[in-house]
Amino acid sequence: MLKNATYKEKFELLKEWFPTIVQEIKSDLKNDHLKQDSQFSKKYFPGKNVPKLTAEELSAGYLQAFSQEPEADNIADFIFNQWLLKNTDVYQYFETSLEKIDPNFTELTELSAAHSTTLINGSVQQFGPTKTYLFSVINSVVFPKSAYDSLRIAAQKADKETATTQAHANEQKSLESMKHSHAQEIARLTDKYEKKLQGLQKKYMQDTEALKKQVATLQRKISGNG
Repeated sequence: MLKNATYKEKFELLKEWFPTIVQEIKSDLKNDHLKQDSQFSKKYFPGKNVPKLTAEELSAGYLQAFSQEPEADNIADFIFNQWLLKNTDVYQYFETSLEKIDPNFTELTELSAAHSTTLINGSVQQFGPTKTYLFSVINSVVFPKSAYDSLRIAAQKADKETATTQAHANEQKSLESMKHSHAQEIARLTDKYEKKLQGLQKKYMQDTEALKKQVATLQRKISGNG
């Protein structure tokens, strides 16, 4: 399906995962491409401090560049190659597995459904469906369309589950943080008012003792006058 796919065709298949790709290679984009191409940086990240660009900002800028730059293929090539360099373990798995199917696997035009299923299942087990899908598209693995469609759906499902789990984790973390903050505030107020009560109690005792002395003095005076 993807043996002769263009960068544009690959990019369309990976568009929704572009932020994920950028997240892995953001330091390379900042320290290599953007540092070397100041015009590109000024055009797509105007007024921005490049070292402090977030993955979201980088994604938005490069997405815009892909639709406007005449050298978009060169940019895509750099991004895809950097991602592959970060995922050599996936490359090694595919290379080893494909060599078992055919030593001249680079000459294959399309894998059988059975071989595709075995290869995909093994990769998903080790690296997850999303990384398997990204690698397969970027590296033009010759799966049939049906295999790509199923893998894409699996990747989307896994991403949703991950997002849901992360949202729950963030919610729990926020709740725990709120509880901790409230506990600290209660402890602070308790300590504050305990000290205030202790001060009032001390003053009460002092006033009581003074009053007792005044009463005793008054009683002595009354007794003396009697």
